[in-house]
Amino acid sequence: NLQEWREGCDPTREAHAPGRSMSSGIDTFPQVELYTSDIKLCKAPHYLNDNLIGFAFKYLENVMFPKTDFLFVHPGGAFVISHEDDPEDLLDTVNGIGISTEKKLIFFPVNDGGNTSMQFTTSSQGSHWALLVYDSEQRKFFYYDSSGSSNRIPALRLARQLNAVLPCGAPQKNEDSNQTATSSEARVMVVKSSAPIVVESKCPQQTNGYDCGLYAIAVARALAEAQLKSMKVGSSSSTEHLGKVVKPQTASQLRDDIPKWIKATAKNKKPKS
Repeated sequence: NLQEWREGCDPTREAHAPGRSMSSGIDTFPQVELYTSDIKLCKAPHYLNDNLIGFAFKYLENVMFPKTDFLFVHPGGAFVISHEDDPEDLLDTVNGIGISTEKKLIFFPVNDGGNTSMQFTTSSQGSHWALLVYDSEQRKFFYYDSSGSSNRIPALRLARQLNAVLPCGAPQKNEDSNQTATSSEARVMVVKSSAPIVVESKCPQQTNGYDCGLYAIAVARALAEAQLKSMKVGSSSSTEHLGKVVKPQTASQLRDDIPKWIKATAKNKKPKS
């Protein structure tokens, strides 16, 4: 349940791949639950599960972008935040994960699986991954989806849950609060007057039905790279950077790279003799 994750357990611990009961655990990062059977999902045409997304996000945070003000949230944490209905428990969860405006960028994987009645969420209960990014300087959420606007509703729900902790600037005024303001590259999604600002940003599009998780990882990595080069999230320069570095072959390369990341991380975790 929700309390289990807040106490350090991953709600995605249920089996995601055949043979999980016979699979060995892999020690990588805290609060990342990973098994040898998960690695099989790195081969196409498999869909990345919560465990692999969680590992990849923590690899980005700890290895690729260490000593930065970037936070990459585990899918289990994002799920708990989306569905927690007790304000005090929600605040405890957010604080436990380390979410605050002191972080320059916060990356959240967004999955369309699960609902408030489920004890656990697994990627097998969903069909698509997308990315939600909070920029504390701009005081906005940015939504990136490699399949149109497939995860628009889950992204908005997550942003609403975070709005009290991650404040946004005043939403664009609109006579009809349910309308969506549009522009050439992005649109601000305003559900009601008190809703957070969520900018639906231009995102490279996947060319198949199973690479969404890889695109979420690739886009998160590219946005972090762009930020370090003074290209703000949502800017034309950042969008141009995404178009150059996130392509179908990027997803294919990540399928080869993630098992290497896992192997390197697990090796470094082994006690020295």
